[in-house]
Amino acid sequence: MLKEGNRECIDNLLRLSRYVLDTGSAIRNESYDKRMALWQEINTNADRYRKGDCGTFLSDLNAHFSARFDASLLLIALTCKQNGEQFVGSDYFSAREMEAFETIEKFSYFRILSKKEIAKKISSKDEKTLALLREYSVSMKRRMDEILGDPDIRESIRTYLKKQWDENTKKVGEAIAIAGVDLDWFASLPLTIKEADIPAQTIIINAGDDAAINLGQGNIVKDAVVTGSAIESAGGGSTTVKDSVITKSRIHSEGDPTDIGVRIHDSVITSSTIKNIQKSPVEPVKEPEQQSIQNICLICGITARPGAKFCRNCGAKISVVCGWCGSPLPPNIKFCPQCGQKIP
Repeated sequence: MLKEGNRECIDNLLRLSRYVLDTGSAIRNESYDKRMALWQEINTNADRYRKGDCGTFLSDLNAHFSARFDASLLLIALTCKQNGEQFVGSDYFSAREMEAFETIEKFSYFRILSKKEIAKKISSKDEKTLALLREYSVSMKRRMDEILGDPDIRESIRTYLKKQWDENTKKVGEAIAIAGVDLDWFASLPLTIKEADIPAQTIIINAGDDAAINLGQGNIVKDAVVTGSAIESAGGGSTTVKDSVITKSRIHSEGDPTDIGVRIHDSVITSSTIKNIQKSPVEPVKEPEQQSIQNICLICGITARPGAKFCRNCGAKISVVCGWCGSPLPPNIKFCPQCGQKIP
């Protein structure tokens, strides 16, 4: 029977690694000399552990301890890169490993919040929270799947990142459920002004048949998934659709010789028709008539009958949203908390 190693020994060796990882990206605010002293001592402690100073542990514990040593060293190396500092250990980790760590550290914001606090920020439409969750829903899972499966990232780093990712995913999922929205709802949020220097806009995601999306003038729509819809631009400034997936839709672009209408690139378009009309002057696109409230499935976009509780197409729970701005509506309110429209 294998005797477990000395827990008091490994706890002492990991003390500085825990300090660095608990401090997170804020460790970059420590002086360069202090961070170099931390690097040297953590590196020495890691060598002592690998040489067997604390005895032998089962494989899962060994992986956990090695991950803590390497992750704390990686975080120190990353702070030097971010601060533009010359560092003798900068080549110890690859650029891909640093990029992976930066990706997960972006979501350390959720680590310090409880799930109820995250849900409250969602309900109050906190800009930072919504922006992070939009990225989380649109591209983060795909990127993390790539990172965790990348053999060029050492196993100890992938072990640490997976643990952080799983903890964040669980907490965020529970917070979203408390807030009463679906993860796909965040993907439909427009880019913030900070992300792109363009006016705010509404993107309809997974809309049902004959839905209308008016892209307006000079806007950029990216990372969108649009199905069974009509995409229209009435000119007056080029509109760009990029990094998106468009299926079973009609793309209708009108413009004059100085305005190309809708520009589409780096996107996948299947089973769709594209109609481009160049004329002058361009007649404006008639806005679709708005309803005060709508019962909509946020998963597949189908409009449900009044009083329906579950989607007839996919079985998901039906959400009541404002017909003017698309925001989810709490029960028994008279005005939309987002746009102020009267709710009957």
